[in-house]
Amino acid sequence: MIESFLEKVSATIKKFDMFSKGERLLVCLSGGADSVSLLLCLHRLGYQLSACHVNHQLRGEESERDQCFCEQLCERLGVPISTFRIDVTSYCKQHSLSVEEGARELRYEIFSGIDCDRICTAHTLSDCIETTVFNLARGTGLKGLCSIPPKRDNIVRPLIDCTRQEILGFLGELGQDYVTDSTNLEDEYTRNRIRHNVIPQLESINPSLLKSFSMTLEHLRQDESFLEKTALTEYERCLCDDSLMLDSFSRLDDCIKDRVLMLWLKDNGIDVTHERLGLVRMTISDGGKLNVACDRFLVVKDARACIVTKTENTPDIEPITVGEDGEYTYGCKTVTFKTLMTADIDTNIANVHNLFANCCLDCDKIKGGLVIHKRNEGDTIRLVNRGFTSSVRKLVNKAFKLEQRDNAVIIYDNEGVVFVEGYGADERVKITPDTRRILSFEIKNIIQLSQ
Repeated sequence: MIESFLEKVSATIKKFDMFSKGERLLVCLSGGADSVSLLLCLHRLGYQLSACHVNHQLRGEESERDQCFCEQLCERLGVPISTFRIDVTSYCKQHSLSVEEGARELRYEIFSGIDCDRICTAHTLSDCIETTVFNLARGTGLKGLCSIPPKRDNIVRPLIDCTRQEILGFLGELGQDYVTDSTNLEDEYTRNRIRHNVIPQLESINPSLLKSFSMTLEHLRQDESFLEKTALTEYERCLCDDSLMLDSFSRLDDCIKDRVLMLWLKDNGIDVTHERLGLVRMTISDGGKLNVACDRFLVVKDARACIVTKTENTPDIEPITVGEDGEYTYGCKTVTFKTLMTADIDTNIANVHNLFANCCLDCDKIKGGLVIHKRNEGDTIRLVNRGFTSSVRKLVNKAFKLEQRDNAVIIYDNEGVVFVEGYGADERVKITPDTRRILSFEIKNIIQLSQ
């Protein structure tokens, strides 16, 4: 049982190209059966591991028990662990979120801030079927039916092909205990009601439910992947200066049109709902203007569709060439540069990016001079420790409101983008133990941009 389980997980890692032996893996460890089996499995397979436990402080002594269990388990295995305590209740009240949603947002914010190559979560095939049923009950498209993705950016799920019964069998063979979240035994949360009531009914109809679902899921994911890639390609073809060119858009199939519109709305920071998508589709077809969100408007004119904000027009911001250390004004912001020697910094070199809020570059890796200017179409950046390339336009669209995007600080050298405000430096100019000179900089608003 132990060897067959390890082989199954190894096959999943290979099938989805999740990571390689040389990469640093962060295991998100709750102390429950799934995450404990993930930690033990990856440890036995010889990967370079660290762990992270988030104490949500929602269950009193039980939360403290879980943290203690995780710390002791990692100590026994010789795996470094970071623990964090978060106030989920206050966060949920402040952002009008359910406890489940708020806890998830805070967890992933913590995980993304830890220095690693891949973040490993312990989602299983059993979690997938519960998610599909949940999405189906609420109403969803193909993506929702595909459930939890095996891999997304630097987040991977090595147990995604394993059932809960296989995991319990693996732990039983090892004689390894785990903790149980008492709220998982209650039906207060929707997912628990599905787990305890709906899934058993489906299994009574088909005892091989999970095996059948696994095959169905594979077909659904293949179709979704094809449609997603096609839509992304067509979206890039239709896009010009953040506007949709309707001559190209009108030639697309309806299912690709909807996906292109969803990508476009998301890139413009607009929540996508079924109703809003229908209104946008109708406006693009008939022409005119549509209020899509607060002071945001869809305007269809001259064979193009664009999202505008009801503000006065502002002139283009002139590019700034960075020379010596000092303060430079870029639009409504100042950027102050300072060159430092690593020998003069009283911190571990691994913490330098945190010390300067990711606003720092290795001076000697910069090619030619530096220039600050707004993003260009097609710009990409490989952010430090992300392990993949990101579109600068998508990053800026996600982090800034429409009227703020042209004032986002993007720094270029002769080879391309080296820094994106809100995200950090490119991998090729990152600080390492070999760095001798650091170019640090601080970005400040001169005036508050419109809200």
